[in-house]
Amino acid sequence: MPARQIAFGLALVALAALGPLVGSQYHQAFLLQLFMMVALAQSWNLISGMTGYVSFGHAAFFGVGAYAGTLFIQSGFPWWLAILNGSLIALALSVPLGFLTLRLRGAYFAVAMLGLNEVARIVATLWVSLTNGGSGITLQPAILPPLTVNYYLMLALAIVATIIVARVYHSRFGLELRAIREDEGAAEMIGVNTTRGKLTAFVLSALIPGAAGTVNVMYTSYINPSSAFDPSLNIQMIVMAMFGGSGTVWGPVLGASIVMGLREMLWAQYPALHLMFLGAMLLAVVLFLPGGIISLFTRKKVVRPEVMSTGDGERRG
Repeated sequence: MPARQIAFGLALVALAALGPLVGSQYHQAFLLQLFMMVALAQSWNLISGMTGYVSFGHAAFFGVGAYAGTLFIQSGFPWWLAILNGSLIALALSVPLGFLTLRLRGAYFAVAMLGLNEVARIVATLWVSLTNGGSGITLQPAILPPLTVNYYLMLALAIVATIIVARVYHSRFGLELRAIREDEGAAEMIGVNTTRGKLTAFVLSALIPGAAGTVNVMYTSYINPSSAFDPSLNIQMIVMAMFGGSGTVWGPVLGASIVMGLREMLWAQYPALHLMFLGAMLLAVVLFLPGGIISLFTRKKVVRPEVMSTGDGERRG
């Protein structure tokens, strides 16, 4: 990555690390949710922004990781091991699912992922002996880490997700993924292993949501099928990534920060209208800034050929 971007990222991390020292519990809770959405938006960005395979079901990995981590904690395992197991179980689940769903393209892939999320929610509701069904599972606060620990854990997940996206974006693998996004058939013709590339991106994109689900349960101390596999979580990932700029490194970070901040302010002042305002803003960005807000900072000045030729002619004269 360019040195300027690295310095900017380090400054953001240092500023975020001061949150528990200077902010109230309300500010910590808000920033924790912001970090979670950054991590989830980056995860969605890794598969959908990079390859163009739009997923409407990434909340399934969030929910699977949340339930796996909850059951491990409930069984007496330490919370750090529960986070690791939650992420690994979500990753393991993504391998066979990737083999099956990535054969589809366009709307078929999106609908298949949406159906996956609903299937997971129904299974969690009906498997009462394991998940306690719709009643959910409540964890005792005594076995959970305090808010400050959860704050730094979610911050770490947001950082790791952004680093993964940055490493992929600035690598040959990232170039291959963007080739798949532009024209998968042409990418295959020039020697790109599209099946391997899509599956690798899909598996990596499931890792962070699994861990984020466990940390979120550690923060709320409660889980049920509706909260674990909430369809609106998929929409939030997509909105924040697209608002900031999907397929870029900093777009999801910028999009999550702006959308979460505006949502918090509008919700406090206009509780009945804040969703309409946010929807109108997203529509405006999609229509007039298809590259997202980040395109305002990355757009380069283009000199028209006729201007260049005129300038050259004047210099020759």
